[in-house]
Amino acid sequence: MFVTAHVGPDGDTLGSMLAIKFAFAKACPHIKRIDCVISGKMPDTYRFLPGIQEVLRMETATTLLSQYDMAISVDCGSADRLGLARPIFEGAKVSVNIDHHVSNDRFGTINVVEPTAAASAEVAFHIFKAMAIPLDASIATCLYTGIVTDTGGFKYSNTTVRVMETAASLIAAGADPEYIFKQLYEEQPLCQVMLQADAMLQTQFNADKTIGWTVVSRELLGRHGALDEHLDGMVETIRRVDTVLVAVVFKETEQGQTKISIRSDSHDIDVAAVMGLFGGGGHKMAAGCTMEFSIAEAPARLLPILEERVRQKLLVS
Repeated sequence: MFVTAHVGPDGDTLGSMLAIKFAFAKACPHIKRIDCVISGKMPDTYRFLPGIQEVLRMETATTLLSQYDMAISVDCGSADRLGLARPIFEGAKVSVNIDHHVSNDRFGTINVVEPTAAASAEVAFHIFKAMAIPLDASIATCLYTGIVTDTGGFKYSNTTVRVMETAASLIAAGADPEYIFKQLYEEQPLCQVMLQADAMLQTQFNADKTIGWTVVSRELLGRHGALDEHLDGMVETIRRVDTVLVAVVFKETEQGQTKISIRSDSHDIDVAAVMGLFGGGGHKMAAGCTMEFSIAEAPARLLPILEERVRQKLLVS
């Protein structure tokens, strides 16, 4: 079995991947090997997850098979987001697509896509439940991490009764909420704190302050000795401004493109649809894309579109 996820893994991708590995290893002893593989750097934030040291990187892995009986993708909306893992995923005898993004294009042989789920970890939880796979502390910790990160610590609108019931089951199975929250949100390196402070000082707003954005260059990252992952949560900080309806972080990639993280503060402004115009996607109120424009060009391409969406929302209100 080959288990992978989208490029640049986050808490939901890693938590879901590892939970799947633990669950199937536990319930299906006939499976000879289960390889968890990512494309891109492993964020240090998730080093506390059980089994994280066993996750391989496509860029450096040397022991992968030429073909797997089954490949599972988690938390990935389209095959091109699998990065270097895509050929192995598509070359497997059976491919499985487990996800919760409304923009998912059903690229697997088997597709388990539940857009009403808060996280792919929630989808995985219900798969395990349907298969009568018992939870243990490792599985519960991984799934709980996925749900916590994709619900913003249970504060986003995707926090439903079912999510809280799932979380309760995971706590009962051994997940430690205090420990997990501390690892995720209360243990930040100095470079991350200073980078985000600097980026926040450079935040710009449109005339009526309904759109807020910041531009993060490679030079700014280097100035603080920071990595891409140290921008996690930055877009949420901008969204907290009381007048802001849409928050955006424009980040320059090493290849000279621009990666967008975007959040909406209104159900009437669908940022996933906006990101879809540039080949991205996500959720109605939280989405992203990689634009084929430089960091100097990207804001001028995106901001007029956002201005129009906000204007339409205010006209209806």
